[in-house]
Amino acid sequence: MNVRFLGTAAAEGFPALWCECPICAKAAQNGGKDLRRRASCLIDADTLVDFGPDVFWQTREFHMDLRKIRRILVTHPHEDHLNPVDLIWRKGPWFSQVERRIKVFGSGMVFGRIMAECGALDGIYRLEDLKIQPVELRNAECVSDDDLTILPLEANHAPGKFAQLFLLERGGKSLLIGNDSGWFPESTWELLRGKNVTMISLDCTMGLHCPDVDQGHMGVHTVLRAVERLKRIGAAGPETRFFVTHFSHNGGNLHADLEEFFAPHGIEVAYDGLEVQL
Repeated sequence: MNVRFLGTAAAEGFPALWCECPICAKAAQNGGKDLRRRASCLIDADTLVDFGPDVFWQTREFHMDLRKIRRILVTHPHEDHLNPVDLIWRKGPWFSQVERRIKVFGSGMVFGRIMAECGALDGIYRLEDLKIQPVELRNAECVSDDDLTILPLEANHAPGKFAQLFLLERGGKSLLIGNDSGWFPESTWELLRGKNVTMISLDCTMGLHCPDVDQGHMGVHTVLRAVERLKRIGAAGPETRFFVTHFSHNGGNLHADLEEFFAPHGIEVAYDGLEVQL
């Protein structure tokens, strides 16, 4: 399983749109790993997790071929994780020439937002018009698609929006997409018990500035607590690789600051374009 981080920022991007704060100014000056697009990742060239407003930039920067995408998994319907407008361009014959259908996995609210926004912009649409096959995900109900297994888990984020985490398995390897969540609900901890996940990616939106935040998002201290509990319940083992992602300027830190904090704990700091081979 190959995992590539296409975006590692929170909703406002990093540096944040419109922002005049010193952290954003420094990030813009530094460039490189301090420039972050909205959160998304690519798995094995055929699976996207989240489809946000930076997808065009991501395809160009990281040479991602959308023609090879077989499925899109959407964690929740917030604008930085789901951009229905760029799904409209799948409609032929004028926008694009598209023959192959793709599957979109997500909660019922994900499909409601796709239909509502596409309809508001360009009239009545059906998912069939966009060559999308919807697959509704319900927490704790495992779904298989070809050789990929998806276990949706309840997230601690955006009450009423049915935000989900994903435990993905393929080829004997496993990946927990845990970004955009505070301290996990107890039901999620129990479903992760004994899983010994190969790679775990956790939210660190609030960073060093608000280290103990654990509702909706996590700060650095909460991340350390989460890693400790994941190990204690057997969700992670000695070989598990931990990453933090989904960063905001509100965390008050640049990439190097996060690396300095997390390195002694064996936790890696994701950046846009980072590839991890499991």
